[in-house]
Amino acid sequence: SQYRCIRHDHRLMGRSGAPPGPTSIATLADDLAQLLDHLGIAEARVLGGGGMGGIVGLELAIRHPARVRSLHLGAPCLKPDAFLVSIMQMWKRLRRLDPVLWAEEVTHWCYTPRTFAERPDMAAQAARSRAGERTFPDDSCFDRILDAYIAYDAAGRAASVACPTQISNGGELDLITGPRMARAVHEAIPGSELVVFEDCSHNYWVEDQARFGDMILG
Repeated sequence: SQYRCIRHDHRLMGRSGAPPGPTSIATLADDLAQLLDHLGIAEARVLGGGGMGGIVGLELAIRHPARVRSLHLGAPCLKPDAFLVSIMQMWKRLRRLDPVLWAEEVTHWCYTPRTFAERPDMAAQAARSRAGERTFPDDSCFDRILDAYIAYDAAGRAASVACPTQISNGGELDLITGPRMARAVHEAIPGSELVVFEDCSHNYWVEDQARFGDMILG
């Protein structure tokens, strides 16, 4: 194949370790740089997706610029606004009360009404998968990941990113990050490219998978 793809778990997620205490997006970016060291990879094309991956990718390019050959930031933000912080604080409480209900609720933020109407199996499967996932070893890990996101602030620092950078996001129906966040990142990074999937929501790479794949490979 044309590319070698490496997908990793952040600390506090999946099969990676979950050391006690608070974490930060800077720590997650440093972890990724150390993983590249361990694998003997001097530089890589970095695809940061899903919002969380987007800000970790951004922080990696800020803190370890020599490691990033080119950068794609999916649904990133410079700093979460009050609306997003409120959503995340709600998610922490809701997940502790009922993980299945939390999964159903989050799914409504990630797909458009059109997807629910025309492709109901996609939305239903997303909710089932999220409810049954083993992404976080325990509730404290989920809370600490969201706390790290809430505390993130790249304003005034993102301008240092010098590698070719592409930014993507869902359209106005994505209320989690949305164009309001993506445009701010685009304006902060000199020479970056912004692609907005106007008819999609937060999971735009699923709702318009073919276009997303073509864009990434391009």
